[in-house]
Amino acid sequence: MGKIRNKIIDKVSKSVVGRKTSKKQLSLSIVSLILALLILISATYCWYALAKGTGTAKNLNLTAGNGLRVNDLGDTSKKFKDDSFLLPASSVDGRNLFFPSDGTDFSSETSKMTFRSANAGDRNYDYVQLDFNLTAEANYTGIYLDKSTSLKIEVPSNASEDYKEAAAKAEKALRTAIYYEGMDKPVVFTSQMNPCSVDAVKEIDRTTGRFLESSKQVAVPFKDYSYGKNQLAMLNQGETRPFSLIIWLEGTDANCTSANVMLKQLVLNLKFTTSWDNTVEIHFEDTEGAAVKNLLEEHPEYSLVLNYNSKAHNITDLKFTMQKVSAESDNKTWKCNLPDNAYNDLTFQILNGADNNAVVYEWSKTTSGGSTLNRGTATTYYVDSLNGTDSRGHWHDGDIEDHGEGHDSGIVDDDDW
Repeated sequence: MGKIRNKIIDKVSKSVVGRKTSKKQLSLSIVSLILALLILISATYCWYALAKGTGTAKNLNLTAGNGLRVNDLGDTSKKFKDDSFLLPASSVDGRNLFFPSDGTDFSSETSKMTFRSANAGDRNYDYVQLDFNLTAEANYTGIYLDKSTSLKIEVPSNASEDYKEAAAKAEKALRTAIYYEGMDKPVVFTSQMNPCSVDAVKEIDRTTGRFLESSKQVAVPFKDYSYGKNQLAMLNQGETRPFSLIIWLEGTDANCTSANVMLKQLVLNLKFTTSWDNTVEIHFEDTEGAAVKNLLEEHPEYSLVLNYNSKAHNITDLKFTMQKVSAESDNKTWKCNLPDNAYNDLTFQILNGADNNAVVYEWSKTTSGGSTLNRGTATTYYVDSLNGTDSRGHWHDGDIEDHGEGHDSGIVDDDDW
C-alpha cells in the first residue's frame, strides 16, 4: 500500500476510536447493514483515495415474510472486518469491479488511470458482498423490494450544514447491485429517487492495468422494483435461488469528489416483499342449481382450479386449487387466493386427476361468447352453464350489468356480462 499511505492509515485509525453504531431489530425480510465509510479528502475530481480506519459492520439481519424464507446466515456478519470501508471502484453491473491502482496516478480522467480487478481480499473490506439463498414456500412467489428499502448515509443530529451537504452528495455515488445465477443481468440501484447513469469502467488490460473500455451503467431507484412494478424474480414452491447483494462506491460518478467528509455511517435497509404479501380472494359461484357441486361430488378424482398465465412473469399454466367455502349456506362457492396483480389470462377448469389432469370442463367465455380471461377489478365469477370445455360464466364486480355484452353500462371492457 506504500509507506506514506500506511502512516495516514495509522493516524486516521487513532482518530476514530470509540465510535458507536445503533442497533435495530427489523421485521419481515429486512437486511440491516451498518458499516463505516471512511474517506480521506483529496484534490482529485471523480476519483479520490481512501484511508483505512477503525470501523464496524455489525447487526446483520435477514429474514423473510409470506411465501419466502431465507437460509440461516449463521456467522455471515462476522465476515465483515472491523475496519471495513468502501474504496472508490467502478463497475457496469457490480459483477466486475475495478479499483484504481495504488500509487500517484489518480487523475480527473478515468481513461488516463490504471486499475486492478477486485480480488478476494477486497470483499467485505473495500466493497460489500452478501450471498444468501431464498426459498419459495408457495407457487408464484414474485419477489420485490419493499418501498421502505433505502441506502443512506447516517448524519449525526449535531452535524454542520457542510457535513450534511457533503453526505447528501456522497449518497449519490453509492451503488447497490442485486444478482442471482441465471438472471439476464444484475439490477443496479441508486439511493436517489430518479435513475442515473455514468460511463463506468468495463474492461482493463489485466497485465498492465491500463484502461481499455467504458460502458453505460444505468442505476434505478429501489422503488422501481416495488410491488406492482418490476419484479426481481419469480419462484415456485420448493425452489431455492442463490442471491448476491453488492455495494460499492462508484468512482466515475461526479458526486464522488473530495467534498465527501471523513466519518460517515452507511445504513442499508433492504426489505423484500412478495406477491403473497399482496393477495386477493377469488370466488367461484355455481349459479346453475348445484351442477358443479354435484359433479365434483360424483367424481372425487376431479378438482376445480384457476389456471393462470403471464408472459411478463414467465408463467405458464400455473394452477391455483379452489377450496369449497363451507360457511356458505348452499355450499356452492369455492375460493382461492392469488396475487392481486394477476389480472389477465385467468381460466377456471375442472381437471381429471385420473387422466393426468386432463381438462374436462373450462370457463373462459360469457354466454354471448365474450372473453372472461381478464377479471379487471372483479373477484367473483358466476357459473352460467356447464357444458364441458365450452362452459360459460362471467366476472361480476358489483356494477350494473349489460345483459351478456361483455362489459358494464358506461364501462368498457371489464369482462362482466
